[in-house]
Amino acid sequence: MALAININDLLNKQRIESNRIEFKKGWNPGSIYHSICAFANDFDDLGGGYIIVGVDTDDKTGMAIRPVEGVPMENIDNILQEMVGYNNKMTPYYLPRTSVEEVDGKQLIVIWCPAGSYRPYSVPVNVTAKGTKEYFYIRSGTSSIEARGEVLVELREQLNEVVEYACAGHGAVLGLRRETLEGVSELMQECRHFVGGEQYSLVAHRLREVANH
Repeated sequence: MALAININDLLNKQRIESNRIEFKKGWNPGSIYHSICAFANDFDDLGGGYIIVGVDTDDKTGMAIRPVEGVPMENIDNILQEMVGYNNKMTPYYLPRTSVEEVDGKQLIVIWCPAGSYRPYSVPVNVTAKGTKEYFYIRSGTSSIEARGEVLVELREQLNEVVEYACAGHGAVLGLRRETLEGVSELMQECRHFVGGEQYSLVAHRLREVANH
């Protein structure tokens, strides 16, 4: 998709806050998906952010080093295909936008991560491995960090709002079948399209509470 902002403005950190831009010298999906998750959660309501793969940074200034490193042309299709699978590991599902841009005669992959519609999001600590624990991530300055303490509580409150929406949207199911576990199971299955993993456990617990009231 076409970028909504000029690539050189991103590289020069112009027209957009620097904490909404992250440069990556190479393709490191474990770290990159922490940042995708953090931008999707948009804890400070800044509008998400951009990750530019193929750009090294100056340790002192944090600015892009030119000419850029670039991403080998032969690797780009594989990276974009890998992202299809990694996107499915986010809970709930989230689709970052991607664009391949030519700069300094090299190819860059720009990943645009707008604020998600079904916040909060979590992602495995390592998307390249199986069975790794999921965490919520947020932005802290120019870094992506695991949400802890009061921040984690606020994110879980956002999840409760999603659950309440699901309960309200499917109130007829609970109203007609309140006394049956089948009715609750049906509602939980309806919720699986936007929550899963640890979040789904919270949803399931909340739905059983509602059904028993």
